[in-house]
Amino acid sequence: MTDQNLVRRLTTILAIDVVAFSAMSARDEERALALLAARLDTAGTLVRQHRGRVFKMTGDGLLAEFASPVEAVRAALEIQSAMRSANAASAADSQLTLRIGANLGDVVESGEDLLGDAVNVAVRLESISATGGVCISSSVYEQIVGKLMLGAEDIGEQHVKNIPRPIHAYRLTIDGARPGAPPHASPHPAHAVARSMPRLRLLLTGGVLGVLVLGALAGTFYVRHPSPPPSLQITEPTSSLPLVNRPVPETVATAATPRATSPVAPQPAAAPQAPTVPAAPTAPPALRRFAVKDVPFVPDFHWRALQNYADAEGAKALALNVRGIFAMATARVDEATARRVALQECNKKVERDVPIVRDYDSCMLYAVENEVIWTFRSPPMPPPPYVPATRPVPAIAFDPATAPLLRAQARERLAAHYVTSRNSRALVFGHNRFDWWTPGENDTDAIRRNLQICGHLTGRPCVVYALNNEVLVHTPQAMRITDIFTPQDLSGLDAAQARALDQYLIASGWRAVALAANGRIGISTDRSSEQDAMSMALRACRDAGGSACAITAIGPFAVAPQ
Repeated sequence: MTDQNLVRRLTTILAIDVVAFSAMSARDEERALALLAARLDTAGTLVRQHRGRVFKMTGDGLLAEFASPVEAVRAALEIQSAMRSANAASAADSQLTLRIGANLGDVVESGEDLLGDAVNVAVRLESISATGGVCISSSVYEQIVGKLMLGAEDIGEQHVKNIPRPIHAYRLTIDGARPGAPPHASPHPAHAVARSMPRLRLLLTGGVLGVLVLGALAGTFYVRHPSPPPSLQITEPTSSLPLVNRPVPETVATAATPRATSPVAPQPAAAPQAPTVPAAPTAPPALRRFAVKDVPFVPDFHWRALQNYADAEGAKALALNVRGIFAMATARVDEATARRVALQECNKKVERDVPIVRDYDSCMLYAVENEVIWTFRSPPMPPPPYVPATRPVPAIAFDPATAPLLRAQARERLAAHYVTSRNSRALVFGHNRFDWWTPGENDTDAIRRNLQICGHLTGRPCVVYALNNEVLVHTPQAMRITDIFTPQDLSGLDAAQARALDQYLIASGWRAVALAANGRIGISTDRSSEQDAMSMALRACRDAGGSACAITAIGPFAVAPQ
């Protein structure tokens, strides 16, 4: 086969392997093989449920591919959850544990098989995963930041067998729980010093991790490496919200994710392998208990059905999709059947009720028994009550032709369906020119559900632009609207500063944010005019010691000069 005939593509590889299967097989081979077949069948089912494909069985494991890194990681987490559930109901000699590795990279097709460095790296990541854990490459990590409810421990650059370069790896945990020790440490000399320092643990949240804003002009943000800043202070504003006064670190770094390093001379591409030390067993992480009030997307009038699920006995599962379509399977013969039926019934409803089914419309398992296994983070939301306390005066009628940030097709759809609807409805705008609306039973329900859906799909808090046919926010005229403004645009904020910007999202009247080149911020809210809001924000920014202050947001909109 010549290079011209190679079929290459980018994909996410999941490598799954059973821990200590040889020893189990030596004790009772037939029993071990039967148990292996049953567990790998469960793993294969979960791979398919997350739109993946098993392309190779490896004796006591398997290799699978996914178009989406997020779905690959979700499948890995659910597979480990299913293994823990099965082990909890099994005798000590009938328990089976897995290690999983995930990598995003280029592969070569060979019939149904996949070959290449990306596959080899995934296999090596599996070998350094903790027992019962998941280890991922930095290429996967960068794609799941802010999307999943889990933590990550940066274990640095790992030298693994037959890979000529170090692999930057992370070990995943549920809800920030600390993972067990890795099977072996990197032998790279640079990490001998790093191992003597506290291991860096990161929580996967929206936006850029671990960076502080240097400054912004006309809505363009520059980031710096997080060297330890001086104490951050909040000074009293001249308006109704505090200034955000943020000193700026001096060191610039190009790395997107910081980690502990030491100034060591460059090392050879490969290093001797350290002997493998079995990982210490880790306690299963605590899962979230099912609660009706926590279920996202579902209309309020379905609360009784959700409560019936919570009260049901026996094997059961609940699946839902982002539009609030859901299905439950209760009183099933086993957990695997409940999972399968719930997903099948939910996806049938989607096919029946959604005119055009998108990728994000696929149903997801939310709960098995009364434990939440939905691995996404709760949708980011503005603070309640989610909308300004007062509306513009005089009232502004919603007109798709003049609404900002909408594309031509969106304007046509809104004119044909939103404007003519008789139900309660909320039109929300999200990051990167995203718009969404779904009818609700009442205004409160419509606001909550549409903000949850938009927040889940964009990864950032969204804004309610219109409720029914009335616009809730002023539209800037003095500057050009570029996007929706969210606190994630500004990194390195302390808790008080983040709260101030959260409250800015739902403040009344004309409001503005000014950002300085040295990182100071001025906020003004509840002003009588756009110019007044801009002037007060600039003054607050200068009073805070800001240099070259510039308006970066007016109302909920990120702005730039005309």
